[in-house]
Amino acid sequence: MTNKDQLKFISTALLMHQRPFLITKPDGDVQWINNAAKYVFSMEDKDELDLIFVDKKDLDKAKFDSDIADTFDVFLKINLRKQSIYMRVLLHVIPIENENYYLVEFVSNSKENLFALRTVISCLENDRIGMYYQKQYKLTGKREICGVEALVRFFNEDGSIIPNDKIIPYIEGESLFSLVVTSSMNLVKDFFDKRKKIGLEGVPLYFNVSAHTVLHKDFLSIFKEFIESVGIKEGDFGIEVTETAELNNLSLASLRLSSIKNLGVSIALDDFGAGYSALRYLKDLPIDLLKLDKSFTFEMGEKHNQSLIQIAKLMADSLAMEFICEGLEEEWQIEKAVGLGCERGQGYFLHKPCSLEQLNNE
Repeated sequence: MTNKDQLKFISTALLMHQRPFLITKPDGDVQWINNAAKYVFSMEDKDELDLIFVDKKDLDKAKFDSDIADTFDVFLKINLRKQSIYMRVLLHVIPIENENYYLVEFVSNSKENLFALRTVISCLENDRIGMYYQKQYKLTGKREICGVEALVRFFNEDGSIIPNDKIIPYIEGESLFSLVVTSSMNLVKDFFDKRKKIGLEGVPLYFNVSAHTVLHKDFLSIFKEFIESVGIKEGDFGIEVTETAELNNLSLASLRLSSIKNLGVSIALDDFGAGYSALRYLKDLPIDLLKLDKSFTFEMGEKHNQSLIQIAKLMADSLAMEFICEGLEEEWQIEKAVGLGCERGQGYFLHKPCSLEQLNNE
């Protein structure tokens, strides 16, 4: 294969590669962009990407010194139209004609991942992100409301909801998810402005964050700013840490969650039992509320599942944690949950997620 043939082969392969790629100069000036990147950013011919490498320390290391390209994990600020986006990328240092160029790779492992990135960026840019709310109830007595969970929703251009399972699992490892958190928290402020009017004053609101978000460098500042700006009091607000992403630094996560807890915020562990690390989380993290994964609720009629639920409830009691069953969709599940000692519940049978305008205190 001649050099010309090699160049044609490699450039075509890179152009058609499933992962988004850019080629830039060290100052961020974009020289070339492949089809996947154009897809993710919904780029038209007139659109341009303005790149800023956020961590200058990484760039100081980015010097070519071998026959194999050096690669660095860096954060990149991308200005696209009216939106600024921070994303984690791989930076490959490529020398060409005595000058270094950067091959910027956006880590994407599937077409589903590309769709999720494109969807979230488009929704953030065009204000097609919103919050739905699902009430939590005491299962005994008058079934009083004991909490509300805020759930992020993404919308198509026609206003229809895009299923979260098409998006969230594919972006949790991206710094892009932190943009979703920030946008969602701005929307959640409306709940605190209106909760007295709709009769939910004093009812705690729980907000979902992924394990990756807890470890994000801006986690504390984002949540502290939110708490101070809204004037949240102790017992008003809680965060639910999802287990879908592995916490690879429990000591750091514990410190950050403890700092948030000291501000009067409750810490809930979501989807308990769905991941292999759940017990380690209970040991090392400052958890106040344990939320049983809905897979246990769906199979609550089976004897071995009932035993596991009782064990989970016993652990919560022994650790002075609140306990709640998710995924309650039928009356018999509620009756069974109460019989197993579960005093709090959440699910479609009790309340389907709704917009703030539809939310009430019934």
